[in-house]
Amino acid sequence: MLKALFIQLLFLLFIAQAQAQFCTSFFFKSKVDVLNDKICPELLLSDLQFIKRKLDEVHPSLYTYCSKADFDSSYNASILKVNEPLSIYDFSLLVSDWMRLLKDSHTFLIPKYLASYKYKRRYFLPFRLIEINNKILVEKSWKNRIPKGSELISFDQVNIKKMQESSLRLSPTDGDVYSAREEFSIAQLNSLLNLMSRSPKKNITYTLPGQDTVSVELTAPLFNRSSNLLEITPNEKNVSLSIKGSVAHLIISSFSPKSYKKFKNKLTQIFKEIKDKQIESLVIDLRNNTGGFVGLEEYLRLLIANDQASTKSNYIYKRSAHDRFSTLSFQQRLQFKKMGRHRNSSEAIRRELDFYQSPYGTTDTILITTQLKNKYIQPYTGKCTLLTNGLTMSASANFAGWFRSVSRGLIVGTPCMGTSTGTFANSAQITLPNTLLSMSFSTLKITPASLNAISVDPIIPDILIYPTQMQLLNNIDPCLEYLLIKQ
Repeated sequence: MLKALFIQLLFLLFIAQAQAQFCTSFFFKSKVDVLNDKICPELLLSDLQFIKRKLDEVHPSLYTYCSKADFDSSYNASILKVNEPLSIYDFSLLVSDWMRLLKDSHTFLIPKYLASYKYKRRYFLPFRLIEINNKILVEKSWKNRIPKGSELISFDQVNIKKMQESSLRLSPTDGDVYSAREEFSIAQLNSLLNLMSRSPKKNITYTLPGQDTVSVELTAPLFNRSSNLLEITPNEKNVSLSIKGSVAHLIISSFSPKSYKKFKNKLTQIFKEIKDKQIESLVIDLRNNTGGFVGLEEYLRLLIANDQASTKSNYIYKRSAHDRFSTLSFQQRLQFKKMGRHRNSSEAIRRELDFYQSPYGTTDTILITTQLKNKYIQPYTGKCTLLTNGLTMSASANFAGWFRSVSRGLIVGTPCMGTSTGTFANSAQITLPNTLLSMSFSTLKITPASLNAISVDPIIPDILIYPTQMQLLNNIDPCLEYLLIKQ
């Protein structure tokens, strides 16, 4: 009898231990394997509930592009899917599938931070990819270890096709701009391929046109040393200008400079140079510009506005601990309050001050007027062309929408990540309490005041241009080549 009870007790202990080993209810980020370690369902459920609460708390216009019924239905379906342990990676795919219904490119799970789990002794080979004619080609690689323009055939036994599908699931979209989402997914594919391979030695197979397939073994740098070696977007200065004859090429790689004031001064200086040199044609290049300060994008508008009439936008705010006012420094808050109480302050600033003093959860729409005038410099009124691609996002996409609405010139390239409905903005980055995943949540929605209806349609360039493999091999910019021929 005692022997039977003892055997039963051992069996129960074995079962309990096996269940405990099957999933984890507590972990350190530096120890957990995002691909193989299983997280217990109660933690996953808690994080899904946390996301839902945060969305209700901070998002200003949650159902702009989807219905509440559809979103809640997808949420309930996600809850049913966490009835068993999942890896961090599989949970990320589940959350991304749910978030994508919002069609908000500022509200999504941030895949690049998956590499920060168990980062010690993680090796990362930096390279950037592009898809041309259904081929995955290398656009740039660290120390040119993989030749530019070569087709990537295999990466360390990782199923590239499957990772393409996963990367697409982990990519945000804005409205129905699916081509931009696909471009974004290829741009982050290198991060996911590296995530699947922890070995310092990466076995790579590639091929060049008319040549034999090449297989090489490349030693990758440690992850914590590689993050700045090659970014997804080109590592250039925020603003640069090149002039050939009467044509100027202005590249703005980001609206997120270290210094807001220096950025504005640089743009002013550039446009004075453009005027002094009597430039006849200006090409504004916002490809790979993922956004930043809306105020800087609006400053660029006034520098090229043919019509100096003001533009009006509705700013939809939701008061929370993560909104743009809560993130102001103490000194900035004092300045803001002083401006709002000044007798000559604008109606918009007074409304914003009232909103700032309202309780959390308050939603308000405030009309913001942008004066397209500059007392220091006359706007450039010559010929303008705008270059965009799928990584033209946020403030840059907002600029593209304005550029199209005022018929300022041709848009050339591929559709940007945005619609004419305006942009979400001022993202708050929040960490989920259990899985420790990083998520971005919109806290502001900017919509043109003249808008008659919500649109999910992309801003289609006047001239659609896709690069070819030969152009990539020969370092030819397809958009600039087209404009050069057209000139």
